[in-house]
Amino acid sequence: MVYKLIQYTLRVYLPVFFKRLEFKGLNNVPKDKPVIFAVNHQNAFLDGILVALKLNRPIYFLTRSDVFKGKLTVKILNALNLIPIFRQQDRTGDIKENNRKTFQYCIDKLEKSGAVLIFPEGVSEPIHHCFNLKKGVARLAFEAEEQNDFKLKLHIVPVAINYENHFIAGKKVFVSFLRPILMSEYRNIFKDSKSRAQSVFLKRLQRELRANLIHISGDYTRFKRRYWKEIILQSRNEMEMIAAVKSIPQEKGLNTDGYNWKRDKYKYNRSRSPFAKIFSFLISLPGFIIFSPTILITKLLLLKVKDAAFYLSVVCLSWLLFGFIQLTFIAFYLWSISELEFFIASMLVVQLLGYLSIKNFYKIF
Repeated sequence: MVYKLIQYTLRVYLPVFFKRLEFKGLNNVPKDKPVIFAVNHQNAFLDGILVALKLNRPIYFLTRSDVFKGKLTVKILNALNLIPIFRQQDRTGDIKENNRKTFQYCIDKLEKSGAVLIFPEGVSEPIHHCFNLKKGVARLAFEAEEQNDFKLKLHIVPVAINYENHFIAGKKVFVSFLRPILMSEYRNIFKDSKSRAQSVFLKRLQRELRANLIHISGDYTRFKRRYWKEIILQSRNEMEMIAAVKSIPQEKGLNTDGYNWKRDKYKYNRSRSPFAKIFSFLISLPGFIIFSPTILITKLLLLKVKDAAFYLSVVCLSWLLFGFIQLTFIAFYLWSISELEFFIASMLVVQLLGYLSIKNFYKIF
């Protein structure tokens, strides 16, 4: 119930938060089969939210264990189908035993034709790069099939999420559900060599993801400064961005020395005239005033964000949560002092002002 309510709310809210939110390949998701979604990970909570947004089935999200702190937090995360995955850097008890329990929990869900989401890169970095995949997704998939004699019919659906900008609202986001990989295809290889089966599968999965992602390698800072603004101005969609990036010679590996996301997050915006900025400010000013508590709280929360991957997720969810709380207080107040017609008209105006605030905030500040 909680999961569905949040999902429907986000279906209304996220198209307002982003300039353009495009989904492709939803027909590649099997309806009545067990599924593991293997997703690139560049924007913390938002990545999982975007994958689940259009799907009419609950998803169980494997999430880093260090966020499971406090009884209330754990209850909330469990209600949202979040499952802890334990990493060495999290320092949360017996990692091997804890992950064994987590994997078995996931396998139990898959055996009931459930859906599990995993981020196979093992890290969340807000940059246009797909890191080498970890073995976790292969381990989970092969263990699930092995326990069911490769008759589970498990599908791995790679999901490529491409952000035009990882840090500010009002930008384009593209979510592509790619053709599923059927794990039963690897049965014979697995019987001969488990490690080889995992290696072959991971190479295929990584190849599929990188072919559909904006993947910058070599000197990241230099590439961004030389080419990125022109690429996003001339590209209509993510495939044109990907083609443009691939057409430029790049070195192997990744070097992010000198990249400062706080300095660069507004750098690649389309140039705007002073008149356009003034106009955006004037039409948004009433909304900025009304929603100043939400803006202030969001700013204060962002001061505590140490991990850049959480920046846009905090902005997005803070506007949603505290903006909704403000709307609720405003609604109660207007209801107590006005007639029905005035109440309805006033609430429509307030919501319009909130819409203008979200749409224009990043253009001005």
